Amino acid sequence: MAQSPPDVHSAPRENISASESVTVYQRAHLSIQTVIKQVETFPVLLQTELHNQLGILSSLSLKLNQGIFQIATFGFVSRGKSAVLNALFAEPIFPVGPLNGETQWPRSVRWSPEIAKGLSDLQIELIDTPGLDEIEGQGRAQMAQEIAQAADLILFIIAGPPTALELEALQALRQSGRPLLIVVNKADLYPDLDAARVYERLAVPLQQVLTPQDILLTSAAPAPVEIRVEWPDGRTTNDWETPPANIEPLRSALLQLIQREGRTLLVLNTLLQIQSVERDIAEHVQTYEAQSGKACIGQYARLKAALIAVCPLSFLDVTIGLLADLLLIGTLVKLYRLPTHRHQVNKLWGQILLSLASLVVVEMSTPTLSNWVSHVSLGFLPWVGTGLLQAGVSLYGAQRVGKQTQAYLVNGYTWSPLGASTLIQDILKQLQPQMVLYRLRQELSAQLE
Repeated sequence: MAQSPPDVHSAPRENISASESVTVYQRAHLSIQTVIKQVETFPVLLQTELHNQLGILSSLSLKLNQGIFQIATFGFVSRGKSAVLNALFAEPIFPVGPLNGETQWPRSVRWSPEIAKGLSDLQIELIDTPGLDEIEGQGRAQMAQEIAQAADLILFIIAGPPTALELEALQALRQSGRPLLIVVNKADLYPDLDAARVYERLAVPLQQVLTPQDILLTSAAPAPVEIRVEWPDGRTTNDWETPPANIEPLRSALLQLIQREGRTLLVLNTLLQIQSVERDIAEHVQTYEAQSGKACIGQYARLKAALIAVCPLSFLDVTIGLLADLLLIGTLVKLYRLPTHRHQVNKLWGQILLSLASLVVVEMSTPTLSNWVSHVSLGFLPWVGTGLLQAGVSLYGAQRVGKQTQAYLVNGYTWSPLGASTLIQDILKQLQPQMVLYRLRQELSAQLE
């Protein structure tokens, strides 16, 4: 029998204001379009190599446009994943049966708009997955990782107290950085079990990102119970009756969570996936331009070293060194076609200043070196020796500036004004303590480093 949805209008409003959420939402769209336009400036061969990455960006753009909020279920066989989803739908959408492993591959279905009525303009998509203990080895880990990273919310289904293997699987899913709810199905078989006892069994890292309120007890398909039937003629017989599903705690928790921070979850998860694509693109650019970048650094380093070696004036040496380093940086920026940004720019300037400081130290030591060598009457040897020393220091300094520039462009690609890391950081700054995402802020911040 279908159950009416809870009154979500009384749920707390999303802590990030509507205007702020819309702004971040729009910036996420612009972030995707900016990356696509940047890739269009790359050489044709490199664009071909990035075909898959562009496809992922297009899919993410479509997901944002349609407001698709994805909830993925995980668990071992016979825990009732499909039964839980069917209870949420109040109809048999997903196959269930007496045999283990009815679900052989991931399957997604949109939740009824009537159920989500009054929540937001989000479309809720429920994803059923095969049992984690049915898929062998690396294939299981890869499937779980891909689905978990694409989902905006994860439901981990257990049946009774969690086993050691289930706790291990929970730890692995936690690494995805996505919000997680634990659903204890078949709770009718464990009358003494409650959320607090399940929470106590969790490892400390899991307790840090979960609360007892994130553990929900349900009975999606309760076991039949024996009842006594009294007939009008005085006879009594025993019969079996199946109680109705107890899914309301989970339904209410999901709808309230989506009402409170669903759009923020959607945008943040999309940005995390954009961030992964951006990093992949930057690595492809680095590999593609590896030879050209190495040649560019070598040419500028040798030119800088030669000019400083023959220049007789100390102040001109420093000027030449600074100009050469800046020209090298500008050339690498044009070569890589990646945006410049403020993120960790101090490291680049630090390398430039270190290069100049090394040159200044050599310049200051030149008189002492020249005076010492002049005592042995070696003619031009003082000038030649000092020039070679200055050239060596300049050559090494230019090479270090070039490598730091490459790292600055590649590692900082996601930190452009519309880069995913920049937008993720903006969202994390706005999180409030009562939000599910707030407990994940440290892990999410670590992904920005």
